[in-house]
Formats: sequence, structure tokens, C-alpha cells
Amino acid sequence: MENLTDKKVLLIICGGIAAYKSLEIIRGLKKINFKVKTILTKSAKNFVTPLSITSLSKEKVYEDIFSIENESEMDHISLSRWADLIIVCPATANTISKLSSGTSDDLASTVMLASNKDIYLAPAMNVRMWEHPSTKENLNKLKKLWL
Repeated sequence: MENLTDKKVLLIICGGIAAYKSLEIIRGLKKINFKVKTILTKSAKNFVTPLSITSLSKEKVYEDIFSIENESEMDHISLSRWADLIIVCPATANTISKLSSGTSDDLASTVMLASNKDIYLAPAMNVRMWEHPSTKENLNKLKKLWL
């Protein structure tokens, strides 16, 4: 098995009710000595707070594609290069749709498009949304793109 010590994970937290589970993911990853940085989408802030995430990850929470605090560095490039892998949890129907169509209108989608690292999606949505033909089509498109 590959050595998992000191892996760097970029966790993208999207705006679904399952966003609260991201806190347990951070806790679990830190327990096995992973370094964790996070991107919190605008919608995700309705479910979890930057303070909760920071207290667990011990890292800054990234939210905006352009940050006044960090003018000299483009976060979408630096984060995509920093990470060994990217986990999107929860991966909402909206996020899956944006990723499959190449839309990059926020930090999360821009980082994913700028990255050459493995991206793991943990889909979470209403069962009707999951079974909708457009969601299935978007997932099939991503499978073809990532093979």
C-alpha cells in the first residue's frame, strides 16, 4: 500500500445538507496525519462555518476566487499545485454539472479545472436529483473525461 503519511488533501465543501459531514472528514484525515486545506463554496456557508472548519483543519478556509488578503498569489493555481488529491464532499448536482461542462465561475470550480490531480466526488443530493437524466449524463461525461 502506498505511504499515506503527510498527504495533502484539498477538500472542497459544496452547499448541500451533507456539508456538515465534511467536519468529520477533516477530523478523520487529520487523525491519520493528512494535511487538509479547504474551499468553502458560497452555498456551503449556509450549512457549515469557516470557524468550524478552521478549528479542525488548523488552516485558512478559502472562499473567494480573488482575495484582497492574498493579492500576490492566485489561489486557484497555488491550491491545485499544493494538493496531492482533491475531494469534493458533498458533490452537489450543481457542482457535478459545472464540472462536466467546464464552468469555472467560483474558486472551487476553477481549482478543479486548473488541477491535474485526482479528483474524488462524494455525491450527495435528493434521490430525484440523483436519478435525473441530466445528472446521470453529467456523471457519465465525467467518467469519460477522467478515464
